[in-house]
Amino acid sequence: MSFVSALKKCAVAGATAALAVTGLAATTGTAHAAGPGGAANVRGVDPGNTDLMIERLCNQEGSLTGVYGALNVDTGEFKTRDEYLRDVFGLWKPAGPWELFRGWCGYAQASTWSIKGEPVRTSPWIGNRGSKDDKETFVSSYGTKTFAKKSVGAEIGLTLAKSIFSGTAGGSFTYEWGWEKESRFERRSEKTIPPCTQVAVTWTPYQRVVRVNPIFYVEDYQWNKGDGDVTAHTWRGRDASWKSIYSYGYYIDGTSDKLLPNGQPDGREDKVEEKLDPKTCTS
Repeated sequence: MSFVSALKKCAVAGATAALAVTGLAATTGTAHAAGPGGAANVRGVDPGNTDLMIERLCNQEGSLTGVYGALNVDTGEFKTRDEYLRDVFGLWKPAGPWELFRGWCGYAQASTWSIKGEPVRTSPWIGNRGSKDDKETFVSSYGTKTFAKKSVGAEIGLTLAKSIFSGTAGGSFTYEWGWEKESRFERRSEKTIPPCTQVAVTWTPYQRVVRVNPIFYVEDYQWNKGDGDVTAHTWRGRDASWKSIYSYGYYIDGTSDKLLPNGQPDGREDKVEEKLDPKTCTS
């Protein structure tokens, strides 16, 4: 599937977003290094909070024709299509410093890395209040965890996050992790409990983090400088390298427990001990 097709699939699926911010008059774009998915970075190029701009743009509910935005290139103010029709002009036409655009949102991987998650207690505490070692059978259970967070804007819902990181919303990821699968285990093990001590079992999950940058693919971009409406098919009418854009500071991190080839959670089990109050133990 091509990147454009993935973006359009994303929009039709409703995984789109909204926009909030600034720009310069349409000019020829300067040379730049292509970012994730080959997109151009508007952060530091167009004025204003471009991170929030892309967040708002791609947080809109999509339609079969894409997502829409209006940008005041003098003030940097952004409006959705409904806001523009209500507050600025009753027709979807550029007016004065307001420039209009339509397109699709998708998600391109920026980077990925592995981490150790926080240890989780997976069994009850079992105490030994006697004066000699004791042995007990511990039952520990654990299920894989999945979550996501955005660098700006509102919290991201788990349904949208799963659609992004499972690849159905324009992403492409091949890691064995828990976005598309849930895995649980229950284990029994005999452990020694020292005198006047309580013992429990913990699990430290090994996790994968994938960072994606939401990308806006430009279908139409319109402006009117007093000599009639002009329509381009790149951001702000720049060269072909500005066909799709992103803002470097706006990203979504998806974190999920890694899975072993057999489908079981990957991690480390540990025995933890805590001393009990000697007054409650047999001397």
